[in-house]
Amino acid sequence: MKRTAILLTVLATVAACSDQGNTNSITNSAETKASPRQAVPPLILSILPVESAGSMYERFLPLKYHLENTLKRPVNIKIAKDYDAAIRELGTGQVHIACLDPATYCEVRARYRENVIPLVRTVTKEGATSRSVLIAKSGSGIGKVVDAKGKRLALGNQQSSFGYLIPLSMLNEVGIGIKDFASVDHLQQEDSVALSILIGNHDVGALSEFVAKKYTEDGLVIIKTSEAIPQFVLCASRRLLPATREVIIKGLVSLSDGRSLPAVDERIGGFVAAEDRDFDVVRVMIKNLTGRDHIEYGPKTIKVAVLPLYSAITLYKRYEPLMRYLSQKTGYEFKLVVPRDFDDFMDVVKRGAVDFSYQNPYIFSLIDREVDLRPLVTTIGEDSPSEDGMEGGESFRGVIITRADSSIRHINGLKNKKVFITSPKSAGGYLSQKLFLLRNGIDVEKDMNIVDAKRQENVILGVYRGEADAGFVRESALVVWKDAVDMKRIRVLARTEPLPNWPFALCRNTDPSLVKAVTRLLTELRDRDVLKAARIRGFREADEAEFEALRRY
Repeated sequence: MKRTAILLTVLATVAACSDQGNTNSITNSAETKASPRQAVPPLILSILPVESAGSMYERFLPLKYHLENTLKRPVNIKIAKDYDAAIRELGTGQVHIACLDPATYCEVRARYRENVIPLVRTVTKEGATSRSVLIAKSGSGIGKVVDAKGKRLALGNQQSSFGYLIPLSMLNEVGIGIKDFASVDHLQQEDSVALSILIGNHDVGALSEFVAKKYTEDGLVIIKTSEAIPQFVLCASRRLLPATREVIIKGLVSLSDGRSLPAVDERIGGFVAAEDRDFDVVRVMIKNLTGRDHIEYGPKTIKVAVLPLYSAITLYKRYEPLMRYLSQKTGYEFKLVVPRDFDDFMDVVKRGAVDFSYQNPYIFSLIDREVDLRPLVTTIGEDSPSEDGMEGGESFRGVIITRADSSIRHINGLKNKKVFITSPKSAGGYLSQKLFLLRNGIDVEKDMNIVDAKRQENVILGVYRGEADAGFVRESALVVWKDAVDMKRIRVLARTEPLPNWPFALCRNTDPSLVKAVTRLLTELRDRDVLKAARIRGFREADEAEFEALRRY
């Protein structure tokens, strides 16, 4: 294939340069100062082997040249042997700086916390982030992510964000795990994943969107695209002098003024200074997939648990701007806590492991029966449903769905049928439907075969696949998951009456002055960017009486 030939040619022409970069080491594992008579020692820039060594060297040459011009000293590129080598060499100071993907950064930071410092992250022309994709071969019959079940899967390195962590999260979100594939192989480099799909060794593959698009003309098709996360982070060994780190940050951030950019990726529009918290969303995915907790909490951290209605990336996209806003206004560090599922959320809040919680009204009422929660404010939704489906006003509702070709045409047809629900604790995915049907003479617990599907997406997929006759979900979920399934095959049988919107609650003893400040900041919130990200119009002070009816169920 033409792409293979190009890669082999690049490898042959730059191999010598790449080898030269790999033979350099740092004297005494530290940045040394040269005397006036000595040449300035080179900095070693480590690069992950995401693609072939030749491709990676070619991509990062412009960055090397820019750093040399900025620092007035030579910079040698070193293509790491593998991900473990890249982590070890940066953490122990064998290289000065490294360009890592988010998951690898989180891993090296966890192992060598005091020795690794984030400098800058890339800003693409479309924003500050990049995406992972699931791919198949054109004509394979695999057109949606749900079609991947039972196929042969090719993943990247297990420490890769775009070739492993995010793809597994995408699959888990639609109820597909590793055990659901006929075979799973780790091919290390993303080029190898793409080529394996094209030659038929694997049916489904996972890699970054940037690499996948190189092969679309050869017959690759993208069947699922993730939400976006930061693409690359340039970080430094603590042994690199602080003054040098500062020069690197200023030199790269200044490129946003329109100057020529290092062409690591044609979409890159510049760099911004990186904070460690920029990568907390990746740490949440690592924790929920592997159990390893790499999240860092400082002495002034305020923890805010959010009900995991959607993926961690979606929740961070919505609510991280609010956390940063509260941090800026109060002087504390507000951080999101995203549990694995509803049960984990309830456990976290009941144990008093967080300061505040943000949840649907039914979950709030269930927890409030056992521990003392205090609703501070209630959400005011947008005037009408937004693109991602957030219901409008001060309430939301659930829907009852069936397949479009189902014989069930009225709610009476639900009797004695198998029905998937989001959770017995879900307001939009169970309680609203339960109350609606009860008022129409149908007792869901007696008249139906109820199955707890755990997540909104599992309900939609269960109905889509014909595993259930009907499903209960929050109305907004149909919009959020429209790219995962063909919504023409889903019919809304009924819409429920509205429930009170989500309360933001106090969960444990916290400085009263901070609680008062948070309540005021939320009710007075007018920052358009923060509100737009959260898909809300604002907050109003909570009235405990509005939750009384829910406490009876």
